[in-house]
Amino acid sequence: MSLIIYTHNNPMAEELKASPSYLPADEREVGRLQIILRDELKLEEKAEQSQLAAEVLACLHGLIKDWVYSTALKRKLSVEVAAKAGGDLYISGSFRLGVHESTSDIDALCVVPQFVDREEDFFGDFLNTLETHPNIKELRGIKDAFVPLIKMKFSGVDIDLLFARLKQDSIHNSLKDPRDDSILKGCDDQTISSLNAYRNNDIILGLVPNQDVFKTTLQLVKAWAKRRCLYSSKIGYLGGISWAILTAKVCQLFPALAPNRLLEKFFAVFYKWNWRIPVLLCNIKEPNLMIKQWNPKVNEGDQQQVMPIITPAFPCVNSSFNVCKITKKVLIEEFRRAAKLTKKINAPGFSWMQLFMKYDPFKKYTRFLRVDALSCSPEEHLKWSGFVESKFRLLVQELETHSQDISDVRPCPKAFHTTDAEYKCSTTFLCGFCFRDPQKLPSYSQEYVVDLRIPILKFCEKIMGLCHRESKSTNMRVTYVTLDKLPTEIFECGLRPMHHSSKKHLKNKKWIEQQTERGVEGMLEEISLVAKCRSQLHEA
Repeated sequence: MSLIIYTHNNPMAEELKASPSYLPADEREVGRLQIILRDELKLEEKAEQSQLAAEVLACLHGLIKDWVYSTALKRKLSVEVAAKAGGDLYISGSFRLGVHESTSDIDALCVVPQFVDREEDFFGDFLNTLETHPNIKELRGIKDAFVPLIKMKFSGVDIDLLFARLKQDSIHNSLKDPRDDSILKGCDDQTISSLNAYRNNDIILGLVPNQDVFKTTLQLVKAWAKRRCLYSSKIGYLGGISWAILTAKVCQLFPALAPNRLLEKFFAVFYKWNWRIPVLLCNIKEPNLMIKQWNPKVNEGDQQQVMPIITPAFPCVNSSFNVCKITKKVLIEEFRRAAKLTKKINAPGFSWMQLFMKYDPFKKYTRFLRVDALSCSPEEHLKWSGFVESKFRLLVQELETHSQDISDVRPCPKAFHTTDAEYKCSTTFLCGFCFRDPQKLPSYSQEYVVDLRIPILKFCEKIMGLCHRESKSTNMRVTYVTLDKLPTEIFECGLRPMHHSSKKHLKNKKWIEQQTERGVEGMLEEISLVAKCRSQLHEA
């Protein structure tokens, strides 16, 4: 029997089943939104792309079954047992939710019998098999990630492949009931996380009143988040599962509304949401399986999380655990902006493209912290740049300690491909920020200096602490730069935008530059602040 340890604050979805009441105006607006997705944002996947993805997944499933068969024979199992061993391939993420886009990768889950080992077989024999396949490129195994996986480009289709080993001798349709928690018995933590990547998607679809309305609304929410540079769990914003849970929550709260109205409600609800209360789609239960899950009543770390968005499958986790105070502030401000815009839906001159206006950090910020991931070869750079990207949020978190000096900190989730005089491969990550008006600071004086050495050095130390051995083939560089010093290759069409400063900014510009020349830029130039971050490294 399961014990309910946390309840959500609205009726279960089963009690909310209702057909959406589309008014003629709603049908018209939904049509306009779908045209925007297809024609303006180019997000609709074409039929030939869907067909290619299906063929690639079928081929990958065949490779998995052949590998499981050969692994069984390697373990000295009989031919009969090997033939029955099987091996399943499940699809999760946006593909499973029905909101896959032409530019999205495919999240897949490989489920195998108990005699298959993750380290020796999945990251050993199977990875070697994939390396020899003529249609697979950019292959890399990421063993030390929170959820270990293999990344690949299969016939041009990007795939993230997770691994799950069940306590069974044969695997055939192993996850036919995603709500069955008994499948987790005897599984290690990494397998449980991998299984729940699929189980959460399936459970979410079962918790919404109308799947078609949910999918259309989620497409719109994801498009908005990507246009506003908010779609990245790595950087500290929200990932696909978080956006899906938030959308499902609004669908539960307003089961009879059409997608255009739900989009309006989405921003209104989460702009004003009390984030001391977690977003839940169903009650949190505690089966008698002795598996740790999110529970702020017991786990001190869970109490510190600033924006809890909880997954529905047991064991539940906070899908937004990477969000910090800085990125939470950015998200809420964007919810506020969108809520204000969608209130004008019926106003003359309103266009949905105002909501989907692309965010440009170079129009708001003139000052950035720049982090360059540098490598000598493309093969090493795939791993190294991915590692630096996954840890970039740590720099943002360190900047929270200097909130008295800087404001409006906003990391950019986009990775920019740049050039470097010393290294063959270079990827740049940027975090824009503004200095506070110095004359309004309590500690203001003519000798006041903004010094960002401590947060930057702490960030560099954390990166270096995750590296195993020294090598001259990878490096990381952290620098303070102004807009006019950024390389033109970062900007669209190579055109540097003109930044129109306010009078207030111009009034303080000279003073700020004088004070920060020594405190930030001069300091960085003096000591170079180059963190000799070496591979081999922990992936995350």
